[in-house]
Amino acid sequence: ERTGNVDVAAIALNMYTQGVAPELDFSNINEVIATVEECTGLPVHPRHPYAGDLVFTAFSGSHQDAIKKGFEYQKNEEIWDMPYLPIDPKDLGRDYDAVIRVNSQSGKGGIAYLLESNYNVVLPRRLQIEFSQVVQQYTDENGTEISAKQIWTLFKDTYVEVKNHHYTVKNYKLSDINGTQIIELEIDVEGETQQLRGEGNGPISAFLNALQLPIDVLNYEERSISSGANAKALTLIELQVKGTGRGSFGAGVHDNTVTSSIEAIIACTNRLIDQGVLSTDQVVAAAV
Repeated sequence: ERTGNVDVAAIALNMYTQGVAPELDFSNINEVIATVEECTGLPVHPRHPYAGDLVFTAFSGSHQDAIKKGFEYQKNEEIWDMPYLPIDPKDLGRDYDAVIRVNSQSGKGGIAYLLESNYNVVLPRRLQIEFSQVVQQYTDENGTEISAKQIWTLFKDTYVEVKNHHYTVKNYKLSDINGTQIIELEIDVEGETQQLRGEGNGPISAFLNALQLPIDVLNYEERSISSGANAKALTLIELQVKGTGRGSFGAGVHDNTVTSSIEAIIACTNRLIDQGVLSTDQVVAAAV
């Protein structure tokens, strides 16, 4: 059973990680832990090798970055080879939910991993960096760990459901004339309803031309974040105000891809105004 103070589970699983079958079944290690704790009356330490609740958990930003890259590499590999994880947690009946957890020590890699693995949301690098600062502020202020669900809610609050509605699209109509996209829309600008019209080679360019704001599109990405009858599109956009070198991100979520894109542009524009990069005078002047 044991030699000196050797932990039979630890030595068996050490052998397992080196490709030697220990002939012991730890495929449901949580059941083993429950039995040991019941028999001994002693709790298993959270960092106990292989068995502890936190043994597969990374809070450090650098560790999370390495694990995230490891998971990306591992997708096409049969042999388990992961940084900081000598064994696949699933071999012990564990899942990956606890592998990366986010608190004030964490960096962009852990946040990006949780959004991608739980919501199919892939953030461009610059947005990862910006949003990680938002999460950092949240965890510093609350002094707690933040879940994947809370991260997604915080993302939507920051980039989708922007609090200050300088711009609000009430409705729009798209048409096509000889390959040119035409958009007609009713929009509230600082509480005043305006009628705008724009043309372009696609709905997005037509909408931007209708706004007539001094902004350039630096990055535009669109992907599906769900499937089936309730599929929704996520649009991520980065806009920069001409002549300033300053920009921001916005996001839209909708079952219609055009509406999702319009919502992303509006959210980003509202954020640029809140940040003082774009003035409300420019907004009103463009709408007149």
